[in-house]
Amino acid sequence: MDLKITTKEFEALMLCKAEVRYQYTLKRIADTEGMWTIIDNNNSFALQTYEDKRLFPIWSSKEYAQAFCVGDRDAYMCFAVTLDYFEEHVIDFVFNEGLLISVFPTINEPYGKIVELNTFAEDLSCFLEDYQ
Repeated sequence: MDLKITTKEFEALMLCKAEVRYQYTLKRIADTEGMWTIIDNNNSFALQTYEDKRLFPIWSSKEYAQAFCVGDRDAYMCFAVTLDYFEEHVIDFVFNEGLLISVFPTINEPYGKIVELNTFAEDLSCFLEDYQ
């Protein structure tokens, strides 16, 4: 699930718009069969709030998740999520809690691309089909 990212790639992607980061994240999740989120000191998923919505943040690599955990989020820890774990645990959690997915939030764009669980799952499945 490790993804090697060059400094140049890291910096370039951090400047991209949310849609570009979304497509990149889907491809990388399909490549590595995993994603990253963040957890708090109680080992609970760290959620975001945007207006009246609660969000489950994900990134394609640990480096991008770590870059988000600064300031008031510096106590959060990165948590690796395999596709199996996502299917077996995260999907039900997101659905039961009525959450949306926040894909690749950054310091400058703290909510990333916000999508519904079904949209994220369908889009990811399109990328995964390319690997079968």
